[in-house]
Amino acid sequence: MELKDKVALVTGSAGRGMGRSIALTLAREGAKVAVNYRKSKEQAQAVVDQIKSHAGSAIAVQADVFKADECSHLVNETIEHFGQVDVCLVNPGAGWHPEPVDKLDSAAAIEDVRREVAPFLNMMPLVLPQMYKRKWGRVIGIALLPPYDSPAYSYNVGKAARVHAMLKARDQAWCNGVTINVIAPGPVPAIESLSEAIELCDHGPAWQKRPNTSPQDIAESVAFLCSDAGRFVTGCVLPFLFNS
Repeated sequence: MELKDKVALVTGSAGRGMGRSIALTLAREGAKVAVNYRKSKEQAQAVVDQIKSHAGSAIAVQADVFKADECSHLVNETIEHFGQVDVCLVNPGAGWHPEPVDKLDSAAAIEDVRREVAPFLNMMPLVLPQMYKRKWGRVIGIALLPPYDSPAYSYNVGKAARVHAMLKARDQAWCNGVTINVIAPGPVPAIESLSEAIELCDHGPAWQKRPNTSPQDIAESVAFLCSDAGRFVTGCVLPFLFNS
C-alpha cells in the first residue's frame, strides 16, 4: 500500500462529494485518515466506521475550516491521535451566488473569495512546518480552472484565488520536500449513498460502468499525487472534463 504509515487530513470529507471518496481512497492506500466535518457528524462517523471495518485507522474531527481557531483544533486533534500530518487535502470552498458582476451582492462575493482562500491560509502554517521538518508532504486543493468556469462570477473568482494562493507556495514547499498541487474539475455529481461510494472506491461494477467524471475519479488522482509515482509532480493544475 502506497501510503502505509502516512497520515491524511481530508477537510470536508463527510458529505456526498469528493471529500468522502478521497478519504476512503487514501485509507484504501494505507493512510490513517482524519475525516473532517462541520455539521455531518453521523455521516463522518459512518466513513470512519467503514475504514475501520477494513482494518484501517480513522477518526472524525469536527471543525469549521473557514475559521483559524477551528483549523488549529483540527490539526491538533489529528496530531494528538496520529502523531503527524503528511497529506492535507483542502476541499470546502465558496457558496453559490450566481449574480453577474453588475448585480453582485458585494458582501456575499467577498465572502465567497474568503471561503476559498481561508482554508488553505489557515491550514498551511499548521501543517507545513512539520512536513518541512520531515522533508515529505503532500498538499492538494480542489478548485476550478477555465475553461470550466461556473455560471457564478464570484465563485469563479474565489476558485482562481485559491489556485494562485496554492501555486505561489509551490517553490518554497518543493525546496522542503513537499508538493503542492490543484485538482480542477468541472461539475462533479454527488454520490448519493456511502455504499455506492465504497463500490466505486473498490473499483466494483459502479466504477466500471460510470458514464462520467465521478468523485472517485478525483480521489484516484489524489492517490496518484500522494504516491511515489507522483513525487515529482508539483505546481500542477489537473483538469477533469465532464461530458454534458
